[in-house]
Amino acid sequence: MLQAPINLQETFVQKIISVDTKPAEVVQNVPDVLAIQIPPSMLAFSDGSANITVINKKTWTKDQSVMFFGSLAGANFDTEQLSPFVLQGFTCTTIKTMSKKQIRQLIHASRPRTGSAKVELRESQLTCMYNLIEEDLDQNFIDYPSDMLLYFKAQDVQKSNCRTYFSALGAADFSVASSILNKAQQLFSEAKTCLGINGLNLSRDNVAVLGNMVCTLNSSYIQNSDPSILENLKACTDLSASQVAAMETLLLSGKTQYGPVATWTRQTLDNLGNLPLYLTRSIWANITTITKRSFLQSFMPSLRKIKTPKTKLKNLFNQVTPLITKRGAGCTTANITQVTVSDPAFPFGYDLTQFDLCLDIPALKENLFTICSKVDDNDFQKIILQKLNQAYPSGVSEQQVQLLGSVSRVATHSDISNWNITTIDTLAALMKNEDGTWTTEQSKEIITKYLNTSGNSLSTIVLNNIRSNLCSLDPSTLSTITADSLRSAQPLNVALCSAEQKRLLYGISSSSYGLYRSNSSAYYNLIKSYLGGAPLMDIVALSTQNISMDVDIFRSLDISVITNLTVTNVKSLMGDQLPDLKLFENDTVIQTWVNFQLQSDLDTLGVGLITTRSNQISAAPSTNNNLTTAAASTKSSLSSEIPTAATVQGSTTGSSTSQSTSQVAITNGGLNHEKSPASLVLFALVSTLLLMLLPA
Repeated sequence: MLQAPINLQETFVQKIISVDTKPAEVVQNVPDVLAIQIPPSMLAFSDGSANITVINKKTWTKDQSVMFFGSLAGANFDTEQLSPFVLQGFTCTTIKTMSKKQIRQLIHASRPRTGSAKVELRESQLTCMYNLIEEDLDQNFIDYPSDMLLYFKAQDVQKSNCRTYFSALGAADFSVASSILNKAQQLFSEAKTCLGINGLNLSRDNVAVLGNMVCTLNSSYIQNSDPSILENLKACTDLSASQVAAMETLLLSGKTQYGPVATWTRQTLDNLGNLPLYLTRSIWANITTITKRSFLQSFMPSLRKIKTPKTKLKNLFNQVTPLITKRGAGCTTANITQVTVSDPAFPFGYDLTQFDLCLDIPALKENLFTICSKVDDNDFQKIILQKLNQAYPSGVSEQQVQLLGSVSRVATHSDISNWNITTIDTLAALMKNEDGTWTTEQSKEIITKYLNTSGNSLSTIVLNNIRSNLCSLDPSTLSTITADSLRSAQPLNVALCSAEQKRLLYGISSSSYGLYRSNSSAYYNLIKSYLGGAPLMDIVALSTQNISMDVDIFRSLDISVITNLTVTNVKSLMGDQLPDLKLFENDTVIQTWVNFQLQSDLDTLGVGLITTRSNQISAAPSTNNNLTTAAASTKSSLSSEIPTAATVQGSTTGSSTSQSTSQVAITNGGLNHEKSPASLVLFALVSTLLLMLLPA
């Protein structure tokens, strides 16, 4: 069953669930390897009904594990025996009923352990862990999750233990931290002080201590450091163009353990680990064609196995292929046949012209899947689609469309209009994440083409397949989603949806998960991805439910909702995650909310937030003339100082994106305004009304 299509697995699991929908029975009945197909909504256990022993044997997604993690509070278990799939459910929402001792044990169990997979934790989970035990940290840094160490403050590390700290930090994934926090630069500055690093040269010892931190260093450090830095770079999840250039400078010097590039063999390239993925023509031009082909025959299959992003595969092919185009009449390289495409290095050795001339339509039809799975270059892929249209002028069948893979992503409107898309299997094949992203226009056309077939709808299985591509659909189409379909689906990413789409989807999700309202933790975990469309009254209601909203969800709320939340609202809403407001104080959305508040109110939070708003707003005389004058002054002040919702919301693109630091100042106005839970809302409404009524 594990080898069956995902759609079939989902259907199979739904059949099992229909026998007995109680969470405990669902977990017991669904095979361990298929547990990830259980909808999170089916994992909201009642107190004491969760069998941790059974749960611990199964594979889970993070969205599933947060649903049952709170059940650990009342269970008798050994935290050291919990699987990484269970431990990844740790959030400030799911640990609400746990003791301090339990919390510390769970954090300790999430540390790096030999022979055990890493516990994958998001930034909000890591800051939650830190916030919960900040006052009780010790100097045994390896007892904490490596990524959690990114959020330690300088004062948390005793000077005599700084080397030990940075050595433990070296195992962290630095890409977890949001770029706006500037963690890499801050931590490297502290590391230089600790290790006594002066200048750009890093010694072998420095490199060994820094570990994964070298992935964040600029080119000057990389090219001037001990050659052992290359071994550290192998662990990086990505490298910038300047880092690659510095790495190549080091390699071309011939002073590394790999020797002069001109002498490299296939074994040398194998020894470089994943670094050849980033090499440019500066290196490849020095290596013989025979050596490159031999290497690619093993390297390409390994890259595909781990689902290396297609953009990286495209770049590799472009760099390893010589720029010189072979000229001649007709195909001079070799006709592309079944034998040709069976070479793991295919299409290495073909330039664009030769690929076009050597690929005939019969060979393409017979080997479509193999060719599409190995060709990554955009221009090569366009040739495949052109020949496919020639082969099937009356329409490309569903069977062929299902084989396109990443080739489908270069399709034009004309290409897509020639495809048959009526079955869920075809839609699912086109929506695979690993094949690349769709443009809004492409995904809308594909999904609409499927929905136009009689009997097809935005069912649970369809929602699970189209995921964030949902946002390409018109609101009128989205409105056809039923509460039952959404409830049984995996959580959808609606970050790219418009405000109108978010409001619509929130309305459906509110109906879908309404029956879980009595369990505030379960309800919040189910609905949180849709809260960007929630009205103010619903967010205020959530603030009374002790949910500890993380900063990413807070920033995803509608900006008009955020600016109308009082300090009291936000304090109750964020709970144990409140210190993250200070951590992310340079974020545009956070700044906007902060600058709507009075300093005296912010001081009650005790996290050190500073507003640009003055504590007093000048009072206006009570005469009508003076009120009009004051209102005009308010209009001028508000127009110039308060950003529109679109401006603020549009400048915030996510936790890993650098954001602007524009600030909002509410200073001299013409209305007497004293802060209270409701007064800010009233002030905003009155100001808006004045803006509309007063002449420019």
